[in-house]
Amino acid sequence: MRERGSAAMARPARSSSNSSGQVRAGSHWAGPYWERSQRPLEILVLLLPLVAVYEAGLLLAARPDGGIPVTNLAHRYIHDLFSIFGVTGLGLMLPGLLLVVVLVAWQFLSKRSWSVHWGTVGLMWAESILLVLPLLVFARVLVGGGIELQVADANPDGLFDRVAMGVGAGLYEELVFRWALIAIVHGVLVDGLGRSHRTTVFLAVVVSSVAFMFYHPIQTSEGGLMPGLALFYLGSGAYFSVVYLLRGFGVVAATHALYDVAVVLLAQSISG
Repeated sequence: MRERGSAAMARPARSSSNSSGQVRAGSHWAGPYWERSQRPLEILVLLLPLVAVYEAGLLLAARPDGGIPVTNLAHRYIHDLFSIFGVTGLGLMLPGLLLVVVLVAWQFLSKRSWSVHWGTVGLMWAESILLVLPLLVFARVLVGGGIELQVADANPDGLFDRVAMGVGAGLYEELVFRWALIAIVHGVLVDGLGRSHRTTVFLAVVVSSVAFMFYHPIQTSEGGLMPGLALFYLGSGAYFSVVYLLRGFGVVAATHALYDVAVVLLAQSISG
C-alpha cells in the first residue's frame, strides 16, 4: 500500500480511487457528508454504542468458572492473536479496546479537529439502516427463513445475548475481512507485486468475499453444501466489501451490525 496505517483504509479522497484500496465515487457531488462520514472521530462516535452493547453482552454472559463465553469467531480470532503474543490482561475486552485505540490514534495522527459533527453521525446511522434493506431482500430470496433460524440458534440464552452477539459479528467481521484483509491483499499485490490499483481492488473484493463465505457454516449436518446459503454469504461479502471501499469502515461496520440485529429480531418474531 502506498499509504500505511489505519488512516489509509478509510480516508476520503477526491479522485475515483486512492492508494489504500478504497474506491471513491468522488466527493464533489456528495458534499461535506461524504468526507465527514469517513473521518476517524465520527466513525468512533458511530461505533462506540455498538462496542458498548457487545462488551455488555460479554459481561452478562461471563461464565462463573472463568471460561470464555460464546463469542463470534472473528472476535475470538483477534483475542487469540493477542494471546499468542502474551497480551491477555484485559481478556475479551482486548478486541474492542483495539478498535477504539486504532480509531483514536488515527484521529490524533490526522491532526483534525476533535469536534464531533453530530449531524454527520446521525446521517451515518440513517445510511447504515438503508443499506441493510437490500441485504434483507437478498437473504429472503436466497435462503428464506434460514438466516433467521441460524442466528436464533447461535446463542439461545436470551434476546439481548443474541443482539449483542450479532452486533459483535458486525464489528469484528468487518475489522477482519474488510479493514485488515483488504489492506493485506492490497499491500501484497500493489507494493509487493506491482499490480495495478484497479486489478488489486477487484482481487481484494474476491478474496475477502470468498473468505467471508467459508468463514460461515455453509454445510448441512450431513456435510452437504447449502448452495443458497453459500451464495448469500459470498454475495453479502461482496456487498460489504463494496460498501467498505466506497463508504469506509464506520458505515460498513454499522450496516453489518444492524443487519445482524434485524435478523435476530426477525427470528424472535418468528419464534414468538
